[in-house]
Amino acid sequence: MRRLNIQPLNVGKNVVGIDVHLKKLKLLMNTELNEAIYNAISHQYESSSFLRNIKERSKSDILQLQQELLHGILKGKFFRISNIDEGTIMIKRCLSSNRVLVVFDDVDELKQLEYLAEEKDWFASKSTIIITSRDKQVLAQYGANISYKVPKLNKEEAVELFSLWAFNQNLPKEVYKNLSYSIVDYANGLPLALKVLGASLFGKKLSEWESALCKLKKIPHMEIHNVLKISFNGLDDTEQGIFLDIACFFKGNDKYFVSRILGPYAEHGITTLEDRCLITISKNMLDMHDLIQQMGWEIIRQECPRDPGKRSRLWDSDAYDVLTRNMGTRAIEGLFLDKCKFNPSQLTAECFRQMNRLRLLKIHNTHREPFLEDSLPRGFEFSSCELTYLHWDGYSLESLPMKFHAKNLVELSLRDSNIKRLWSGDKLHDKLKVIDLSYSIHLIEIPNFSSVPNLESLTLEG
Repeated sequence: MRRLNIQPLNVGKNVVGIDVHLKKLKLLMNTELNEAIYNAISHQYESSSFLRNIKERSKSDILQLQQELLHGILKGKFFRISNIDEGTIMIKRCLSSNRVLVVFDDVDELKQLEYLAEEKDWFASKSTIIITSRDKQVLAQYGANISYKVPKLNKEEAVELFSLWAFNQNLPKEVYKNLSYSIVDYANGLPLALKVLGASLFGKKLSEWESALCKLKKIPHMEIHNVLKISFNGLDDTEQGIFLDIACFFKGNDKYFVSRILGPYAEHGITTLEDRCLITISKNMLDMHDLIQQMGWEIIRQECPRDPGKRSRLWDSDAYDVLTRNMGTRAIEGLFLDKCKFNPSQLTAECFRQMNRLRLLKIHNTHREPFLEDSLPRGFEFSSCELTYLHWDGYSLESLPMKFHAKNLVELSLRDSNIKRLWSGDKLHDKLKVIDLSYSIHLIEIPNFSSVPNLESLTLEG
């Protein structure tokens, strides 16, 4: 049988770690791969085709994609098709009669393959279909036999890749060694980041490297940010909100805890984020790559770069500044702050008054110190009716504010507090599931259980 003299694809320079993935490919025929792997195995097939950027091109370029696919599987012969339906019929006939390798690059919806290879049954026996996608659900829906997620580069590979782009050699120059390792640690095995950062620092002075590293700790490199943000842009509004909540507040937390706090859409949203490879779940704990988390932080910063009080989510120094300077606005949906980093006596009665859309509030104390007498002013109020999560370690008042709105509250944690009673009367709080008043030694009254009919956990330890 005549073999096609295949023209190799240009994979660019400085490809590191590809041999490892090639070895895995010999065991896993359906894998997420790049052009180097295509070059390595395409000679094993009668014909092959690599269709790039399916996501974008399928919006307006279906006929051209069909033409390219036919050109590949017909061994370079030119075959003109006049419309999409004709192309679909021809592709189905050609795929069924040849043992082929076809790569569909960057597919994010199954319908994008409708006129190219709608079903696996179109392919002859021992053909190989490789789909690269940011969404694991696409592979599952198509019926992929085996999926393969390319792992991060290890430290040795990461140093080599960065050095090739920054110095045109396999190891850092001695004078740049410490800074190079800091940047490699920042990239955390992500090839895109190592390549972009290495190239951007090539030929730069030591002082410029130091300045760049300082900036990276606050603001990501925009080329990296924009590529990582592609998956975020493909989410709907609810899924984007869940992603930002996890990136800003809940990385490293239990999936069921986060789902409970974020509401009825959260479990499905978290599954979608995992399918899109924006988060990982291990032993039920949510995690994400450091640079994906920083991408989320940057999305929040860009909401209002010069005024953190007009951003939707605040933490650490920005949260401190907004609270202590009374800069809060109705834009704020979540605020988390370590109590060790500020003194609650700096707060005024009005500091939360403008935050009438606040959903998530956590003032936590890593060292679990008890409340400070009179650290919060009298007349202190929460104005938000949207609060679903309130966690305040060492809360110093004897009860929640008179006008406290708890109709949407799901979890209330006032550990080590000065609380004596939560609220007066028997208001119905039918969404409240968790109350933690542990080590609140002055507590004299707990809520009437008829007012919290869906309560699942009440902690009074200590």
